[in-house]
Amino acid sequence: MTPRAEEQVYVSTLPGLETALEAECSALGLGPRLVDGGVELSGPAGLHQEANLRLRSASRVLLRLGTFRAGDEASLIRGLRALEVSRAWDGRTPPRMAVSLKRTGVPGPNVVLNSAAKAWGLSSVEEAGAGALDEEGGSGLVMLVRVEGETFTVSVDTSGEPLHRRGYRQEVSRAPLRETLAAGLLMLAGYDGTQPLVDPMCGSGTFLVEGAWMSLRRAPGLLHGFAFESFPGFDASAWAARKARAEAEALTEPRAPVYGFDINAGSLGTARRNARRAGLTLTLERKDLRTLTPPPGGPGLLVANPPYGKRLGEGEDLPGLYRALGAMVRERFAGWRSALLVPEEAALLKALALPGARSLPVRNGGLRCRLLLVG
Repeated sequence: MTPRAEEQVYVSTLPGLETALEAECSALGLGPRLVDGGVELSGPAGLHQEANLRLRSASRVLLRLGTFRAGDEASLIRGLRALEVSRAWDGRTPPRMAVSLKRTGVPGPNVVLNSAAKAWGLSSVEEAGAGALDEEGGSGLVMLVRVEGETFTVSVDTSGEPLHRRGYRQEVSRAPLRETLAAGLLMLAGYDGTQPLVDPMCGSGTFLVEGAWMSLRRAPGLLHGFAFESFPGFDASAWAARKARAEAEALTEPRAPVYGFDINAGSLGTARRNARRAGLTLTLERKDLRTLTPPPGGPGLLVANPPYGKRLGEGEDLPGLYRALGAMVRERFAGWRSALLVPEEAALLKALALPGARSLPVRNGGLRCRLLLVG
């Protein structure tokens, strides 16, 4: 790809994690601007690569190709034709396009798809649903067109496979937590990798691996493959050098211990194997949270994603489990900070009995949840 003086990038994240992403970008010196659903960045050529490689709470990185106004099909075709699509498209295999319409007179996505085909001399352009893109990625180049009024913003997806797929988690527990959500919640809880981290219900170990990588200063995208690696003129040697710099910054040991506990031996086995694929050896033990006491080296951060019932179909007494979790936070882990991801269900929130907790709205797999912060 031909070097450019500056790139305009949009980075999306999960609902509720926008401020975490903004803070993360600021810490990396990327100068973010908080917008709907994520942040906008401006910077030198390769910014989209840096964002994909290093941002833990990012869902997807889009490279802006341009913004223009169009009031009819002719001006739309001219605007699309003027875009520098060669930055990402080889001009041969037709791209797929995801179109979002907001307060606009454009009657439907087909107008944009047909105009793109005419602008670029194609027989047709396939529609790619934005929702499906977020979940599955997909093969081939994907362009995204946002239409608001008469303003058209065209971007290209540089991530490909969603960024929460780090490459280490090949096994999941019954209620998997996205890696990007786990990382974002740790950031919202103020975790910086310098204090002990404890997960009393660790499941497949996502909080633990993300926390350990943060403590190690390990870039989250090192095991990921990206769509931009197929862009015309992609410089493989420059990308390898960028990855090598990130790898060189990683520490050999976490700056603070990371502990995982679970009553289910199968979950611990899954967590252990996931950690091994992530290059980690974690302290994992089978224990019931009802009798769990703080490990040495604290205080630090206790983080948990307890069962919700709806997704797991649990037959156990969920309010009883939440009462035990709340008691553990209040009593045995007094002096520690705690971050609990719980559903917006009055009975379960009441059972926790943590009236002084700060509450932040987030979503987990489409479910409305709360991140409760104690301490």
